[in-house]
Amino acid sequence: MSEIPVPLINYVQLIKNHKSPYYEIVAFLMRDMEMRYRGTERVSEVVYTINPRILQEEIENKVKDEKLTTVNVCRTVLAMLRGAELSEEKDFFVTTTSSGRRNYHIKINDRTLTSMSRLL
Repeated sequence: MSEIPVPLINYVQLIKNHKSPYYEIVAFLMRDMEMRYRGTERVSEVVYTINPRILQEEIENKVKDEKLTTVNVCRTVLAMLRGAELSEEKDFFVTTTSSGRRNYHIKINDRTLTSMSRLL
């Protein structure tokens, strides 16, 4: 936890304390990642892509909260990855579009799923 920047540590604590909408975002992602990974029985690893804007739209249908912004979704995703002690490039990577939007790509396997599920 000491290597995680201060703003993200706050988000990690919000997730661990089941605060809305942060916990709901992570829980939604975990269910979807597990479903996608388990659906590919013969593959040892799946790259799961998160587009924060699309994720926000999907979550808005389930959770009504004024804190549900694209910025908070991005920070929650980063807090999930850093709080699970996943390493950038080995376990996940971030790409930026020409307009400056970020997409997160997570290499899903048994180890990364187990690490992320410890947050919940």
